[in-house]
Amino acid sequence: MTKAKLLVVEDDPHMRQGLSEMLIEEGYIVCAVGSGKEAIKEIKKKGYDVVLTDIVMPGMEGMEVLKEAKRLEPQINVIMITAFATIENAVEAMKRGASDYIAKPFKIAEVQVAIKRVLEETKFREMIKEKFVNPTDDSLEADFAIKALSNPIRRGVIELLDRSGKARFTDIKNDLNIDDATKLSFHLRVLRNAGLLKQDEVKTYLPTTMGLKAAEALRLLEESSSLE
Repeated sequence: MTKAKLLVVEDDPHMRQGLSEMLIEEGYIVCAVGSGKEAIKEIKKKGYDVVLTDIVMPGMEGMEVLKEAKRLEPQINVIMITAFATIENAVEAMKRGASDYIAKPFKIAEVQVAIKRVLEETKFREMIKEKFVNPTDDSLEADFAIKALSNPIRRGVIELLDRSGKARFTDIKNDLNIDDATKLSFHLRVLRNAGLLKQDEVKTYLPTTMGLKAAEALRLLEESSSLE
């Protein structure tokens, strides 16, 4: 199996070294740089699966790294590292295409989980496109839905609503065991924008017709994967 190639962008040398060593021990190929400008030079070389970047850095900040990285490599996964004071910036970064964010101070396990999750999301997108997207269809709407479903939290929401028919925000938060209400709110907004769920007059979440079709596609994907 090909090892995933990661780019760590962190101006603090101690944190940069610590993250790099941890990720190398996990079996990843790692390049670490200390500035946004260095990061863009590396991204232009292509081949990176995940960029892990701090938001607040001197010179070129993480938001700029995200914007330029997505321009150069639209499919690249970018995980933002943020202090508690900049959580809103991190959520804004996810709106702009970041795959996830990690809040400081963080545990090493959080970084490991986030990286594995975005790599699994990439694999999921490839699998569902291969199995369920008709190449003759207008792929714009399909790509939007696939992107919405690529995150395991969002898939969990769709599967929950498929089972229960409807659920309130607190029910979803508790059922999926999500501590970060801000992050869940963001994921629900993504699903609404993709046309996969809606809210009724009392703010209860329900799957749309497209959401039910997505749930069926997820079941079929799970069944087909179990047979391979």
